[in-house]
Amino acid sequence: MANLKEKLIQYFTDGIKPPGRKNIGAEIEHFIVRAQSFESVPYAGANGVRAVIEKLMKLYPGASATVGEDLLGFTTDEFSITLEPAAQHEISIAQTERVGYVESVYSDFRQKLDCILAELGCTALNTGCRPVGDVREIPLIPKERYRLMDKHFAGTGTGGIEMMRGTCSLQVSVDYFSEEDFRRKVQAAYFYTPLFKLLCDNSAQFAGRPLTGYLKRSDIWNRTDSSRCGIPTGIFAGSYGFSDYAGFLCNMPPIFVIRDGENVPTDNMIANEIFAGKEPIDADIEHLISMAFPDVRLKKYIEIRGADSVPQKYMLAYCALIKGLMYSDDALDHAQYHIRKNKMNEEAVRQAERALMHNGWDSSIYDKPAGIFAETVINMAGSSLPADERQYLSAFEDVIKYGGIAKIPETEA
Repeated sequence: MANLKEKLIQYFTDGIKPPGRKNIGAEIEHFIVRAQSFESVPYAGANGVRAVIEKLMKLYPGASATVGEDLLGFTTDEFSITLEPAAQHEISIAQTERVGYVESVYSDFRQKLDCILAELGCTALNTGCRPVGDVREIPLIPKERYRLMDKHFAGTGTGGIEMMRGTCSLQVSVDYFSEEDFRRKVQAAYFYTPLFKLLCDNSAQFAGRPLTGYLKRSDIWNRTDSSRCGIPTGIFAGSYGFSDYAGFLCNMPPIFVIRDGENVPTDNMIANEIFAGKEPIDADIEHLISMAFPDVRLKKYIEIRGADSVPQKYMLAYCALIKGLMYSDDALDHAQYHIRKNKMNEEAVRQAERALMHNGWDSSIYDKPAGIFAETVINMAGSSLPADERQYLSAFEDVIKYGGIAKIPETEA
């Protein structure tokens, strides 16, 4: 009988892909709001987010509805639509080697979505934090997973309510070709994460209050649940591998388990205690993995989660950046050199992020001015991309020039 850790290691081993393809996947979240006031549009109601999904699904013949307690999204051959806890609208675009494919699918999706929303007097916002409204008053969608998470996070920190109801992210995933390749990529992703967060910092205000600092979404996540968020301990160890990430999951409370189709709360029991003497099934493994929210998450691919939701041209720039870095030996070697030279641990990343939260682009990343660090990394990514994808990176020029996406004049945004 395989125990929990062994099953997790096997799951990650099964995720190893043959080398060669440079696939990325993209998940882009949106707030659906009233066009004039930016007030939240609820899930229910005649013109709610559920109705938006119904209208959108009709424009994609052959789409398969996702039904739980209610209609919660749909799937096509090119993408899937899902909802985050407070009806944030997410599109997950199927893995592809081409950033241009992401652009094509997303552009078509937004054209259709924006037409539907315009008829309802609504719009879709790409921002990291909900700009107006008391997030405590926003109802959750009818999904028991989120009700149980909400209750759990009430006892783990001060950020859970804000995170579930008031944040939107951009996540990009890449493949790994071996356990060593996983190690290099996950460590490089954490090394570059402070820059990823700064480049995509996209919140001018939160819940009606102007923001004076930076990386507000990261601040919220940092206050949510230290057992499953942020950076796993020991991530930069030279021997870090599947077993270490599995150990992180084994010592994390899964919040609930699924038994005979029912969600059974597990309170603060960690996964190792819950599955002691039991062999978990595949559904248990996939659920446990889905309940971890570090800045870089391992599934059967590596999911890089630090970016705010951003408008399309910056989203495409970010996809190109991640592809250019994560599939470049030079970029992976660059990260490894600095990790080993400076004997980095996770606190070095946290320290860099804390400095950015206070001073933004006037700060430094690992003792290098943020702008210079950004230009170095962006150029490194560009050198590994074909010309038609390299051009997407130019969107970051204004981000650096003006000190953030939210500060770029509308005439240039």
